[in-house]
Amino acid sequence: MPALQDLSRRRFLGGLGAAGLGLTGLAPLAWSQTQQTAGTAPDLDAAAQARPVAFLDRIGWGASAAQLQALAQAGATAYLNAQLQAQATPGLPPELSAQLAALPVNQALDALIPPIVRQERDIRRTRRDGQASDAQRVEVQLKAINRFKFALAQQAAAQQVLLALYAPNTLHQRLTWFWVNHFNVFRAGNVGPMLADYTQRVIAPHALGRFRDLLRATMFSPQMLLYLNNAQNARGHINENYAREVMELHTLGVGSGYTQADVTNLARVLTGLGVDLLGEPVRVRPAWRAELWQQGLVVFNPARHDPDPKVVLGHTLQGRGLEDIDAVITLLADHPATARHVSTQLAQYFVADHPTPALVAAMVARWRQSGGQIAAVLQTMFTHPEFIASLSQPQFKDPVRYVLSALRASLGDEPIRNPQPVLAMLQRLGEPLFGRQTPDGYPLDAGAWDSPGQLTARFEVARQIGAGAPMLYAEPPAVLTQSAPLDSDAADGMEMSAVPSVAPSARPPRHTPPDLARSAVFLAQQNQLGIATLRALAQADDRVGWNALWLSSPEFMQT
Repeated sequence: MPALQDLSRRRFLGGLGAAGLGLTGLAPLAWSQTQQTAGTAPDLDAAAQARPVAFLDRIGWGASAAQLQALAQAGATAYLNAQLQAQATPGLPPELSAQLAALPVNQALDALIPPIVRQERDIRRTRRDGQASDAQRVEVQLKAINRFKFALAQQAAAQQVLLALYAPNTLHQRLTWFWVNHFNVFRAGNVGPMLADYTQRVIAPHALGRFRDLLRATMFSPQMLLYLNNAQNARGHINENYAREVMELHTLGVGSGYTQADVTNLARVLTGLGVDLLGEPVRVRPAWRAELWQQGLVVFNPARHDPDPKVVLGHTLQGRGLEDIDAVITLLADHPATARHVSTQLAQYFVADHPTPALVAAMVARWRQSGGQIAAVLQTMFTHPEFIASLSQPQFKDPVRYVLSALRASLGDEPIRNPQPVLAMLQRLGEPLFGRQTPDGYPLDAGAWDSPGQLTARFEVARQIGAGAPMLYAEPPAVLTQSAPLDSDAADGMEMSAVPSVAPSARPPRHTPPDLARSAVFLAQQNQLGIATLRALAQADDRVGWNALWLSSPEFMQT
């Protein structure tokens, strides 16, 4: 109904004000003010009982009916402790677990990548050595391989969506995305086919563990070594890209006191640490064979390593290859600046754009006490008075958190079959999974995501979800199941696109729009809705319009 759609957009984006976004529509901060007046310390269980949707939104990907029930039964403290102790295995329903395990992208990298790279190498040799008449067929073959690489990247993104929607270890899933963004790699080239491995084998097992182990896992990952060019970092040909970013972004942070000499010397420490995408034996002189190290696609080649002593952050490293790399990992992970930088970013992600020094200091103290145990640092953060008070001080959701929380609030018991429309929503809102080209990752602050154009796009996404998003239940497109490059004839004339659409002939089944006015999530949040939102909902003409209005309301976008 176009009239309702236009009126609703004006009401929320015009009447409430896109720039301020809902200051008039938010419920009063009654709980927080009561606690402050009484002079008592805020209590996590009481705060979560008053605002269960906000609590579940903060520690995961959004509230669902099942989680609201579990929270009510266990209480916030017990629920949080269980989430902090959750294993990396997601505990999915068997049918969904089997669906994900069958994805071609989940093959071991040493089985998946070398055949692709060798085939591409052989095709390029044909173009170089062949006749002019072969040029067109060669280009078609290369295009087919590139589409297959992109298909594998899309499968990795689809897997992340399904885990976010259905895995019960929701804090672990959201934290995994934080670390994937913190240790950002981009989906282009040969990194794309390896993204499922990056999320599930590099990041996820360490998401709640010790930061040093997580840092080492990323430093010894082929994805990071390729993306930030350490694969090209060799003695006599120093490439500082990775060394600079690991100090500036991954560990110490800007302004922490490291120098250009530290960057250069760290790059020298990392010389020789690279990748072997062809799966062929690495040849070195006999004198270096004992120092050659290879695990999967990652190789330490002593012939490419700078063996001279280096000084990094005041510590002298003697040029002992892998031993020095492990020493510098410990040096960076245990540095006080790393504890402060990473704790601040965690607080920005889970609590507020500008966390107080007191909160960060408490997290840093726990970091040092626990030796960088991430779960311990998070427990300090989640039980701190600032986090508890923040549940009544809304935090604007970035696009990924917004879309996933809207879906979790809206979906019924029937699992979606086609995550592709979700990926398209994230693309439209400017935060596609694995789509940040620069190593800094997507921004964490609200100011990056609350422009008028963003809010208009969110309204359209809210309407799509409010209508039941029938394409979610259609057969998934070939890009999400493709297990090999297309042959040259089938690939001829096909073009790459950012997010391939479902084939035109695929018709989604009939799907009734959800009755969100009676949903568990709405009923748990309705007493926090402001007058403007309640009036808008009361004027909705149909279920789809009502759903879209609630999902695009200030209260839903800010929890």
